[in-house]
Amino acid sequence: MISFEHVSKRYEGGIKALQDVNFALDAGEMAFLTGHSGAGKSTLLRLVLMLERPSGGEIIVNGQNLSATPSRRAARVRQNIGMIFQDHKLLQEKSVLDNVALPLMIAGLPYPEVKKRVRAALD
Repeated sequence: MISFEHVSKRYEGGIKALQDVNFALDAGEMAFLTGHSGAGKSTLLRLVLMLERPSGGEIIVNGQNLSATPSRRAARVRQNIGMIFQDHKLLQEKSVLDNVALPLMIAGLPYPEVKKRVRAALD
């Protein structure tokens, strides 16, 4: 589950990217995030991934208040969030298989398990 409760994000110079955003998505629920350029879509997604911090409000993901979670725990939080980036975030020198396997290897999964999961994901 993901919920935003009165979330705001301001950048230096007072630029408002988000103001008083409220919504909730249940586990398994699908939603589309649309809006004009500069509406705050990317900012909202960056907040969910803890790539940025909110200026105000609470962001709850799977029962964890990300607004109160230390930045040093961001990598652990991201392990439980699936995100597909518009610009792919792939390593150009690696194959698709290697790109999919990399986070599993970093997480310390044994090679046979990595191979099994990667094949399942790509089939």
